[in-house]
Amino acid sequence: MVPATYFDGRSTRVHGVELSVIGEDLLVSGTDIHLLIPFAQVRVDERLGRAARRLRFPDGGCCEVSDLPALDRLLSATAHRDGWVDRIQRHRRSILLALVAFGVVAGVAYKWALPWAAGEGARRMPPVIARVLSTEAMKTLDSGLLRKSRIAAARQRSLTAQFDALQIPGRGRPKSALLFRDSPQLGANAFTLPDGRIVLLDELTNSIGDDPHILAVLAHELGHAYEHHGLQLLLRGSVMGAFLAFYLGDISQLLAAAPVALIQARYSKDFERQADDIGAAVLRSHGLSPGLLADDLSRLSKLRPDASNGGYLESHPPTDERIRRLREMAR
Repeated sequence: MVPATYFDGRSTRVHGVELSVIGEDLLVSGTDIHLLIPFAQVRVDERLGRAARRLRFPDGGCCEVSDLPALDRLLSATAHRDGWVDRIQRHRRSILLALVAFGVVAGVAYKWALPWAAGEGARRMPPVIARVLSTEAMKTLDSGLLRKSRIAAARQRSLTAQFDALQIPGRGRPKSALLFRDSPQLGANAFTLPDGRIVLLDELTNSIGDDPHILAVLAHELGHAYEHHGLQLLLRGSVMGAFLAFYLGDISQLLAAAPVALIQARYSKDFERQADDIGAAVLRSHGLSPGLLADDLSRLSKLRPDASNGGYLESHPPTDERIRRLREMAR
């Protein structure tokens, strides 16, 4: 006999009963209660820790059992078998294996599935979303970290005209524009907005100096714009925001994350390699050498040996491998 509490499903009255098994039936007996129910029609709730389990009956009634070991013994005398999820969660080895499997799946998803999904999402995202993200992000940055550029207007017009003439051989040109800003906090830096606009900061312009070397940086950034790298990083960093943007039209989470993601973006080696390749092709097609970008990285690394202080070296790691590769392209 297993003590239980019976509810008839029609009133709030509580009945103290005892449960037993007779053949293939469940007997529920108590004061004024005598039920014989085929066990095949009884639905047993899954175990939830030490919480009482319920046995649910076809007529809407149920029994609640607190003595779980006694209930297990009663169930073992029937054809009832708990579900596989209910069974494995009682065994430490199964729980450990499940945790390991979850870790492996999560690792695979993070390393391969998430980048693939972010790449596809960036390519398929409606341009209006990228434009709104970029515009709102610039409003936030312009009200805090960024301020009006001090580069002479004539120099800005000259660099803009040269930038507008850049084309990616065989691929045309992504929709892009050049924005000039100043920021003592961000230092020598440049970054690409989700919609392809490129922000060039004064300290980077002044550190590099001549136009061909500045165009080398812009050609590299044009590669990031063409491959939607900034948007991919934003989608990777806000999976839930990406889901809400695509399926519910809610881009509030992406809007909140965009300003920080843009100024703290650290591109992967693959992203840098892609941008370098595109930048090198752009430079060659305009009679310039890919070695110009290698010069820029070398010069900035000497000016800022401690890249952790921020700047272009912080968001575009100037590895020796990249510089050697650009030198080889130049040769």
